[in-house]
Amino acid sequence: MYTYMINPFRATNKYLYAKLCVQSLHIRFILKPELREIWERMRTASLRGHVGKNVGWDFTLERMNLEVATLLGNDISGERIQEVIRQLNGIRHVRGPALSALGLGDHDDMSEYNGILDSDVAVLVHHLKTALGFDGNNDAAKLTATRGNPFRSPGSETPRSRIARAITNESTRDYTARMVRSAPRSNLL
Repeated sequence: MYTYMINPFRATNKYLYAKLCVQSLHIRFILKPELREIWERMRTASLRGHVGKNVGWDFTLERMNLEVATLLGNDISGERIQEVIRQLNGIRHVRGPALSALGLGDHDDMSEYNGILDSDVAVLVHHLKTALGFDGNNDAAKLTATRGNPFRSPGSETPRSRIARAITNESTRDYTARMVRSAPRSNLL
């Protein structure tokens, strides 16, 4: 996935993610075989402790960043970040037992991965169907009919055009070489 996502990240100005793609691939390939095996098996985590329902580590970190930023608002300091992280970690350990003790249980309709309720998805699907003019009559033909993108902003570029422009400015090969030069050195061999 990292190999595929380098150019879309570059084209959408997500430079840190593009750099992460290159550095993650670089680190993976310089690891000793024993360490690479651990990396490949252990690079995921479960948000709620359900076996086999894992997400990438970056998702758990991004979710933690969002939770911390939400709690701190504009009053951010290193000390406050550490305190909020301790509080959030404590809440995670007592959440399930506390809800069970109160007879509330866990939210079964909430996704393991993102906290989105099925009712939220239903509302979004309704709005998409309305915007696309779907009414249950020949929707497949409406979907494949030649027409403009109803969600496109005036003057916007297609993702394919943005990727082509990013590659024209600096080839993927040159970009990758530049990023590898800034990546950790091969001391894990």
